[in-house]
Amino acid sequence: MYDLISFGEVLIDFISTDYVNTLKDASSFSKFLGGSPSNIAVNIAKQGFNTAIISRVGYDPFGDYIISQLKKYKVDTSTVIQDNLFQTDVVYVLKSILSPEFCAYRSASLHLDLPSNSSDMIKNTQAFHLSSWSISTDYNLKNAIYLLKNAKKNNVLTGFDPNYRKILWKTSLDIEDVLKIVLPYVDIIKPSLDDCYHLFSTTKKDEKYYIETFHSLGVKYVVLTLGEKGATVSDGSKMMHLDSLATNVVDTTGAGDAFWSGLYIGLIEGYDIFTASKLGNAFSAEKLKHVGAISEIGNYKELVNYPPPL
Repeated sequence: MYDLISFGEVLIDFISTDYVNTLKDASSFSKFLGGSPSNIAVNIAKQGFNTAIISRVGYDPFGDYIISQLKKYKVDTSTVIQDNLFQTDVVYVLKSILSPEFCAYRSASLHLDLPSNSSDMIKNTQAFHLSSWSISTDYNLKNAIYLLKNAKKNNVLTGFDPNYRKILWKTSLDIEDVLKIVLPYVDIIKPSLDDCYHLFSTTKKDEKYYIETFHSLGVKYVVLTLGEKGATVSDGSKMMHLDSLATNVVDTTGAGDAFWSGLYIGLIEGYDIFTASKLGNAFSAEKLKHVGAISEIGNYKELVNYPPPL
């Protein structure tokens, strides 16, 4: 039995070692395990839960590194395909205290095959997660819909990270049309304001507009993250604002994934969406103190009341 299964990219993040204005000015980088679905699976596994990821890497040094790191964190890698058909994805990321600039080189994540036992796996998990990379090609979209339908049929909690960027989009349908297909199968969505600007290529709207739009497309819970301004959580009838808990921002890479991780753990443990989002907010604040998407985060049982009372 799994607590969470992720479907999507696992890759290498090369994060600039110095704070500079743009990637063009960066001259040195450090290597980190990355990829949003992978980061979430790792963060949750580090808290003692059972996780797996359905993904693909190349038979190359970076693919070997990824497999070894996932195994170290006790994430099930039996559904990570490693072969010579494609190369492991690499992303160069600007070390930043704001939304980081990135430059992605994709190969394996464009061709996400499903294991033969994928439907049985989905039946035996509490939560299923995917990102926009998981639907960014026609082939990936077909497989993502198959998994989402299986999850819905088996009452599995489903979450979708709409981290859409046009430069990474290879699907023949526009993102707006894909959202209409995918979101009726999604229980939770956690966009950032940046994501919303990219998803809806119109004049910038207010928070309420974006939240209501996602609900109208079929999503039960919406968590809209607002950077340093915190987040707004909605269950369709009630909204709650959460102030940011960040006290020391070193690097924003993976902060959203940390939020997802705490959010999923809260829901798996039976918290309501608002309490679970508070835990996600605490996870994000802890992650922001470190460089790279994977960092030391305290025990969730202590962080649910984060920050501690004075």
